[in-house]
Amino acid sequence: MRPQRLLTYALFGAASLAPCAVTFSAHAQAAPVASPAPSANNPLDAPSSSPPPVPTSDDAQLPGAIYKQAMHPLDIVRQSLDNWSDPELAALHLGMKMAHDACDKMDPDNYTKDDLYDLAHLCAFGQDWNPANTAAQRYLRSKAPEHRAQAYAISVGAFVHMDAVDLALATTREMLEYQPYDAEVAYTVRYMKDFLESAGNPEALNLANEEHSKIIDALSKGTPLKATYGDAVISTGLLYAMAMQAVFFQRYAGKDAQAAIYLGDVERTLPQNAALTAEDRQEIDSIRLQYRLLGTRLEPISLIRSYRSATAKPKIDLDHGVATVLVLFPDWCAQCKKMMPALTQFESTNAGTPIHAYGLMFRQAGEAGAADLQKELLGTDAMEISEETARTFGATDYPLGIVVDHAGVIRFIGILPNDAFNAGGYMEKVIQRMVDPQIKSTHSLP
Repeated sequence: MRPQRLLTYALFGAASLAPCAVTFSAHAQAAPVASPAPSANNPLDAPSSSPPPVPTSDDAQLPGAIYKQAMHPLDIVRQSLDNWSDPELAALHLGMKMAHDACDKMDPDNYTKDDLYDLAHLCAFGQDWNPANTAAQRYLRSKAPEHRAQAYAISVGAFVHMDAVDLALATTREMLEYQPYDAEVAYTVRYMKDFLESAGNPEALNLANEEHSKIIDALSKGTPLKATYGDAVISTGLLYAMAMQAVFFQRYAGKDAQAAIYLGDVERTLPQNAALTAEDRQEIDSIRLQYRLLGTRLEPISLIRSYRSATAKPKIDLDHGVATVLVLFPDWCAQCKKMMPALTQFESTNAGTPIHAYGLMFRQAGEAGAADLQKELLGTDAMEISEETARTFGATDYPLGIVVDHAGVIRFIGILPNDAFNAGGYMEKVIQRMVDPQIKSTHSLP
């Protein structure tokens, strides 16, 4: 999880934190993908490695569903501060400065109850982490129930920003043990899991294991998970995706047997009569498809054009090297396009290993002026694919990363932080975790 998303968490609280797990996509897609028929051994097994067909859905054509699909690009763009305009950023910075200055003049000893919580929230907005944490911790000690989960969330975020990760993790575990498992708690635990995963910290898996029984119980209700106090709500589709996070983590850790057990828990727990919206079904189908792709060989990808140069032919090297990274995104995803120079540099830096990296852009914004609209991609290792190809990966949120090993087997699929290709970034950690020991000994890794 990149710093801006941590900032968003602190500014607006756990309930309003946009879904941003780096392990897999957790948003509705434009067209639903059918999940394969379950087998006795694995509920998501299918008879072949080919992705299922994309069906139509009557519910997906209802006005409410179409409205959510229409708003989805805007929602994704808003998640990254990289896409905010200068006036928006200026207004944000002004508000943060006002909050910081006010926080510095206030003593938590002078406040109680709601005022104490409001002080914690104010200081967090102002990025004044020590007093934010002090106020949040004092509110927790007061035993007041109304903002208790939110106070835990502020304290966790403050500890993360102060690089006190052990304290942030301990606070998360305390909240998970003593608070009723509601939407606020689930969002906060997810925030911590995402942070740990993006840092390559194995505690992400441990925390997911500790949460597993609670999130399974919540999923068993077949209804959205609501906050005990406040307006936070987690839809059934997103709750399913969050429950599946532990399954993905187990696979990434090489614990396939435990992943199968957890997968069975999730699939058996979701009630057959759960009231699912079209968006819920799309979300669930997307996660099922992406999980099913793990461990399968990457199928040939049809490429339309390359943006390396005007004359370059689009090509994905059939020799996958130590690893090949694909980053899938639509043409309207500004923050995804901004990643392409770093992706190109990442491949160049690791050419001797070798590690290959390609951006795969597809069009959703129409064909008018198509060549000019993509001029920011020129000179990068970005290529164009069709929207139909993107659907075969269950693409719903972006940038979607797919990593295959030396044999062309998909070992990772999930949403990437915008700084994934920076030196020491998340992509290095993903590749180091997946590479076989004997390959590590004969190749220099980043």
